[in-house]
Amino acid sequence: MRLWGPSWLRQRSSGTRAQTRPQNGAVPSSGLWDYARAFVESTSDCVFFLDRDWRFTFFNSRAVTELHASPDIIGSCIWERFPKTIGTIFEENYRRAVAEGTQQIFEAYFEPLSAWYEVHATPVGSDLMVIFRNITERRVAAEALRIREQQLATVFGQTMVGILHRDLNGRVLMVNQRYCDIVGRSSKELDGLPMQAFTYEEDVDWNTAMFRRHLEKAEPFQIEKRYVRPDGTVTWCAVNVSFVCDEAGKPISTITVAEDIHARKTAEERAYESRNLFQVVIDSIQDLIFVKDREGRFVFSNRSLSEIYGPIEGTVDREFFSSDRTDIHPQSDRQVLATGEPITIDEVIPVKGTPRHFQTVKVPWRRNGEIAGVVGISRDLTERLEAEAELIESKRQLATLIDNLPGLVYQCDIAAPWPFTFISEGAEAVSGYSSGEFMDGKLTWGELIHPDDVHATEETILSCVSKKQVFDVTYRITTRAGETRWVSDRGQCIHDAAGEPLFLEGIISDVTAQKEAEEQILWAAHHDHFTRLPNRTLLQLRLGKALEQAMEKGRKLGLVILDVDHLKEINDTLGHDAGDAALQAIANRLSAAVRPIDTVARNGGDEFAIILPEIDGGQEVKAIMTPILEVLKKPLPYAGRMLECRASIGASIWPDHASEASDLLKQANVALHTAKATGRDKVVVFEPSMRTEAQRKAEMRSNARGAIDARSIEPFYQPKVHLTSGELAGFEALLRWRNPRAGIELPGSIQAAFDDPHLAVALSTQMHDMVFNDMRRWLHEGVDFGHVAINASAAEFREMDFADRILERLRAADIPNRCLEIEVTETVFLGRGAEYIEKALRTLSAEGVKIALDDFGTGYASLSHLKQFPVDIIKIDRSFVNDLASNPDDPAILQAVVGLGKSLGITTVAEGVETAVQAVFLRSQGCDVGQGFLFGMASPSKLIPELVASWNPRRVDMPELDTLFPKDRKRRR
Repeated sequence: MRLWGPSWLRQRSSGTRAQTRPQNGAVPSSGLWDYARAFVESTSDCVFFLDRDWRFTFFNSRAVTELHASPDIIGSCIWERFPKTIGTIFEENYRRAVAEGTQQIFEAYFEPLSAWYEVHATPVGSDLMVIFRNITERRVAAEALRIREQQLATVFGQTMVGILHRDLNGRVLMVNQRYCDIVGRSSKELDGLPMQAFTYEEDVDWNTAMFRRHLEKAEPFQIEKRYVRPDGTVTWCAVNVSFVCDEAGKPISTITVAEDIHARKTAEERAYESRNLFQVVIDSIQDLIFVKDREGRFVFSNRSLSEIYGPIEGTVDREFFSSDRTDIHPQSDRQVLATGEPITIDEVIPVKGTPRHFQTVKVPWRRNGEIAGVVGISRDLTERLEAEAELIESKRQLATLIDNLPGLVYQCDIAAPWPFTFISEGAEAVSGYSSGEFMDGKLTWGELIHPDDVHATEETILSCVSKKQVFDVTYRITTRAGETRWVSDRGQCIHDAAGEPLFLEGIISDVTAQKEAEEQILWAAHHDHFTRLPNRTLLQLRLGKALEQAMEKGRKLGLVILDVDHLKEINDTLGHDAGDAALQAIANRLSAAVRPIDTVARNGGDEFAIILPEIDGGQEVKAIMTPILEVLKKPLPYAGRMLECRASIGASIWPDHASEASDLLKQANVALHTAKATGRDKVVVFEPSMRTEAQRKAEMRSNARGAIDARSIEPFYQPKVHLTSGELAGFEALLRWRNPRAGIELPGSIQAAFDDPHLAVALSTQMHDMVFNDMRRWLHEGVDFGHVAINASAAEFREMDFADRILERLRAADIPNRCLEIEVTETVFLGRGAEYIEKALRTLSAEGVKIALDDFGTGYASLSHLKQFPVDIIKIDRSFVNDLASNPDDPAILQAVVGLGKSLGITTVAEGVETAVQAVFLRSQGCDVGQGFLFGMASPSKLIPELVASWNPRRVDMPELDTLFPKDRKRRR
């Protein structure tokens, strides 16, 4: 067949270069033309060319044959010759190749020839070269293979077992979804994952060993193993493992088929556990359990039976029972086998040589509908029979005990009046009525209960019955003799199986003595045993109740706190018996003097409290309490002498001063402190300003305690000068304290502390410690300070060893007694315990300690005190010195005091000397010593040695005194 083709393929190279140039401009040589033609013709592929007008320009022989082309195809249009290609993948790719200038490769079905072709459309210059081959057979084979693979995949994916195919390195070659579901991991997660990673820990070692053992010979094996999922759950599988080998027989991969047998394994375990549980249950039963076949041989026994007789399976009765038993047992067995009915027999069976009472139940053992033997259960009744015998004896003893109890034991109906169904003989001892009188129905217990107690008793019992609780109620009964007795009724309700109440049972005891003792204890807990008045606990209860009543009635209420003045002195001088007698007498007087609606209580110590309900205000409180104060002033006879008692009273009003009981008590106490601080022996009703004053004093006391704790008390020393010579006579130690915030402060800032005996003593003790230390140091340094005067309070003098302690401290510090002077105020002589004060002063004076009477002329002392007490010095108060120029009476008073001192041989000291005029006048009147800012201010101890060393007696000469200006002196001490 002639070859058609493009001009460059058909032309030979004999012409000119231009003549032989193909359409695309290339000029193939003669050898190239021959080569191209030979190649196109010899290929097994079909080849044709199209020009730009889609006309055929070349066909090789293979294409002519494949397409059944006629010779006139050259020059014809492809779309005309093969119209069925229009609009198909052929046209689409041909046009794309030309338009884009790129090769298009595709596979398509050519309908005219009913064949599949692989097509390569390649632009060549302005032509299109198409090379194609018939791939119908390959496509059919591939489709068949695809169908087979799809079928295999369907079977692989739908099978009920899990299949895993992977190489020996763990790379997954194939795995179905079922296997992934079983192990709980995806194909990707399984890829490269060692089998040990998802095998149950206990199975890993033996699984691995078995795999390695079979791998050596490429032998398949089967196992049952457990897989572990990522969530920790475990599943049992039956696993078949086979090996895929290469041509040399060497294993290269494994195929694992896993069947989920978790349900079966779980069922097996449950069955095993059930059988084991059955055996455990049977073995835990204390009864003897056995099974015999029809020949009487034991085929089963539980542990209890085996522990007594040992292994008995396969034996018969006569092999381990005595001869008298060997006939009884077979007879009962034969009866069960013959009748098919269970029987119960009581028998005595020896157990380890000891006869025991057993009750044996035998029933037929059926197997496949036939009676195969006997099942027996023997229960040891020995303990029960013995217990029953003991119970009978116990009941007898209990009956005897009940009849001899001090109380009565009963059973009765659950509702009042509680008729008895049983009552012990103790009824007569408790109530005076015999048990027969109650049991005959002539009398019920409810008739004996005190009318005031019936309702509460019934409510308590019925409440406990409804709650199924034990009841314990105490109430009063009236005995046959008409006496009222207290009884304790303790019992419970007995219910039937359905929980319905049947009856009450309990015991009733006479607790009259106990009740009286409890009332005495309760009384003692709420009363003071000395005065027999309500104590503080009962006071608070009654005050709370009184406030509630006051609110309801809309009336005011008064609370009075009464403090017995100077009770401590009575205790100290006459003993506590005298103090107790005084308290009892005061309690009696108070109780007799108050209104019937008032409450008198002992608030503790020497304090009493009185609740005054239904009052109009403070004036009524004063009107009620002022006469009572007068009653208390009457002398109290005791041991042949008369005791004088006075009291101070503070009161508060509800709701004027407080709304709560605790606050009412606080306000009354504030008023009481005000009464004591303003002279005692009076009634003071609370005012708001008192709390401010109380808080101020409390702050003073707090500051004093802080100063004591911090040891910040310091003595300052003010010089005392002989007015005639100007010589230094000595010093007075004045108290100062160092405030951490304000520096050195005067004693006035803690004045309230001196009203507290304990604080006053503590302040003085610390002050005296420092003064004695200063005096000892000055003596050691050779400072001629003369003497130092210290102040002492009444509280210190009332301590029995005060004088001895002062003298001992002087001796310990090696200080001569003459160097110490003790100043006391006139009020010390006026207080209680004068005998202690006199004794202390005489002891000190006898040892050479000088006694000075301070602030003379301002108090209430009489001239007899100067004679009664060993006074060496009189200190004239500064008020008489300050007013010399303005008060015409003061010079006369000074003359009288100085004259009194001279006549009694007592040294006179004038305080507050601030001007030369005052000093000249005092000296002219014969006053011995002066003290004041004219001679020097109070100074700390460290300045005293220099002051003594530089002292100039001439500073008190008249000319020099006249040159001093009092206006430059700051008035302070």
